Amino acid sequence: MRSLSSSRISRAIVGAVTSATLCLILTATAAAQAPGVGRAGPPAGDHSLTIGAIMQFRWTLDDREQADADTAGDGVGVEDDPLSQFDVPRMRVKLSGSAYRPWMRYSFQFEFSRTSGESASKIKDAIFEIRPADRSYRVALGQFKAPFGLQQLTSFSRQQFVDRAITDGKYTPGRDMGVMFAATAAARRIGFEAGIFNGSGESIRQTTAIPLFAGRIFIDPLGPYELAEGATDAGARPVLHLGIGTRTGRQIRGRTAPGVFTDADRQTALNGEFAFKTLRFYSTAEYFWQTEEQQNPVVGPDIESRGYHAQVGFMVVPRVLEAGIRYAEVNGNTDVPASSLREIRGGLGYFWRGHNLKVQADVGLLRYEVGFAGLTSRARAGLPGLGTRLVTGEALGDRQVRVQAQVVF
Repeated sequence: MRSLSSSRISRAIVGAVTSATLCLILTATAAAQAPGVGRAGPPAGDHSLTIGAIMQFRWTLDDREQADADTAGDGVGVEDDPLSQFDVPRMRVKLSGSAYRPWMRYSFQFEFSRTSGESASKIKDAIFEIRPADRSYRVALGQFKAPFGLQQLTSFSRQQFVDRAITDGKYTPGRDMGVMFAATAAARRIGFEAGIFNGSGESIRQTTAIPLFAGRIFIDPLGPYELAEGATDAGARPVLHLGIGTRTGRQIRGRTAPGVFTDADRQTALNGEFAFKTLRFYSTAEYFWQTEEQQNPVVGPDIESRGYHAQVGFMVVPRVLEAGIRYAEVNGNTDVPASSLREIRGGLGYFWRGHNLKVQADVGLLRYEVGFAGLTSRARAGLPGLGTRLVTGEALGDRQVRVQAQVVF
């Protein structure tokens, strides 16, 4: 066990001060804007409720090179046939609105399809916000997405392709429980978000003494950029988005080694965000740098990882038919040669009501370099797995076709 150090004490103090400051802001805002404080019973006020749903229906064809999923029978030792499967990857109900005052907002999202979490929790979002109508800031409490990763912060229902790039699971925290402060300025052309979270992952209570800190700043010089990929919702004027993000603390998505509570290994990451949208053209890209400590329970050199994705799309028929291409690459450990995973996809999207009613299809290739299988499990965390293969020491390529219909209301 490592000895108590001034740096650890400093980090604990910073975390406590951050949490206390955000809570004070929340309390002060509520007190300043709530008339009749101190009277018995809840104040009569504006209550609203909006009910929505998101449904996705997907067909996938996977052709995995030299794969063998059989553990018994005649198929053992024989390359698998392509796998065709139907799926309902997401089916969610969303409740949102205001309580007591218009600036006291809530949002609740419940998953009826597959999910993960403590005791198989189905809760995706459980958010309470103080969002004054005449102010440019907001405070959020509960479970929601930590502010890191542009594509992760963009809803799955607003993606240009059937799903996010391979960089997403590797570098972004996704949903977690915590508190966040956010603000914008210059007519929403400049903004930042910063928060403190458990770091344990979706619907998991704190499991280590180290929290997760995450934040981002951005600038949209031509006007506000809405979190939606593709050009189906583009206006007459172009929009440019630039941003940087950072996170530090424990390993994301609850990847800390089981049984480790004190002095859990730390993980730090940076990323750069880019997006550009016009009436018929859309492009986005992100680059990630990540450093992962190896001190507890196993001592080893830090794991340095790099990854990026870039995609472009063109509206063949404005607001109706879009074609796009994506390239992504992740190097799980830069010290291991020829160990990258690459993704290339081409896709089409047909829109009846923008992203709310659409059909998408894409064809892709996942390319595993020769050294990928030699990466440790920590270096491969968050990436598609190899599974059982009939060969070793060779580069492998998995082909995939996906078709997905989506309804949002």
